[in-house]
Amino acid sequence: MISVGVEVMALVLILSVFNGLEDFQKGLFNSFDADLKIVHKQGDRFQLSPSQVGALKKISGIKFVNPILEDQGLIRYDQKQLVVRMKGVDASYLAAGRLKKQVVEGDYFVESGEHPFALVGIGVFLAMGMSFENVFDPIEAWYPNHTQLKRAALNENTIRRNFFFPAGVLEVELNFDNQTVIVPLDWMEELVGQPGNRSAYEIMLAATTDDQVIKNQIQPILGPKFTIQTRDEQHAILLKAIKIEKLFVFLIMAFVMGIASFTLFYALSLLVIEKRKDLFTLMAMGVSRQQVFRAFLWVGALISFSGAAFGMLLGYVMATIQQQFGIISLGIPNALIDAYPIKMEFWDFFWTALVVILITGLAALFPARKAVQLTFKSIT
Repeated sequence: MISVGVEVMALVLILSVFNGLEDFQKGLFNSFDADLKIVHKQGDRFQLSPSQVGALKKISGIKFVNPILEDQGLIRYDQKQLVVRMKGVDASYLAAGRLKKQVVEGDYFVESGEHPFALVGIGVFLAMGMSFENVFDPIEAWYPNHTQLKRAALNENTIRRNFFFPAGVLEVELNFDNQTVIVPLDWMEELVGQPGNRSAYEIMLAATTDDQVIKNQIQPILGPKFTIQTRDEQHAILLKAIKIEKLFVFLIMAFVMGIASFTLFYALSLLVIEKRKDLFTLMAMGVSRQQVFRAFLWVGALISFSGAAFGMLLGYVMATIQQQFGIISLGIPNALIDAYPIKMEFWDFFWTALVVILITGLAALFPARKAVQLTFKSIT
């Protein structure tokens, strides 16, 4: 029973950790991802007509429609250079308060009069050695002029250049912090040389709005050339990888349980040998084959059920302690979380109990048959 219980406890805790990691990732994405994102199916930049944008804004539940122009570029400052992801946003992006809570230094704006500013990821800020005090030397941004490059002409017109000053420092998560620079939309249009084009439209919804309902209302307005992605769909590959890893861990642990069930198999086999004389006595008293068979099956079921209940209870207690106190740390310096995240789900407990009961039931089947054969062998 203890052996089965420890196996169940381990599986419950492992599955709860995977749930916690998935939930943590989703919460992290919520800090910088839009509720819905409109992209072209071919991945090209595109333009929406004013009537289409107006129709989107009229949909009940949509609070903000943020046009986005995003691409990679090179920034240079104080003899340092770095390839970053530049994201052009307009005033509606800031009006939505997006990433406002993630500003750890500086101010929350991207334009001030005629001077362009940017919100810079903390990794980019430190790697480039940027400073708020230096108001004379702006950061230089370079972007290739694709028209000139198609002509195979390498000259001063091959590269487009623009300048900005850092306004604020953002701290979100490692990949974002190390490569993101948020700049004004018109500044980005000037840098890439494609005014009016957008790489995406990001939509922010009211708190109680169902994103799937809004998604179904948006699709007829845009037509089949566009894809509307929910938050989960924007990171579908990562979330799917977590689910697949969780499934394989479950299967591996089920296999380990199958190996460990030999403990039950041997225990019941020894019990059959030990109780052989008693079984003969019961046979003389008129006990049938089915009764002997059911007796040993019930012993196996008692062990599996009690072990599963003990393991789930112990797993629940340990998971609750981890949730409240974080006793097992990740051991990663400067991580966003200190301890392993935990999220318990009913179906993890259900499937764990079901698998344990099936495996232990099969392990008890052979000793039960052996008991019948040993008991009634003398009759034949």
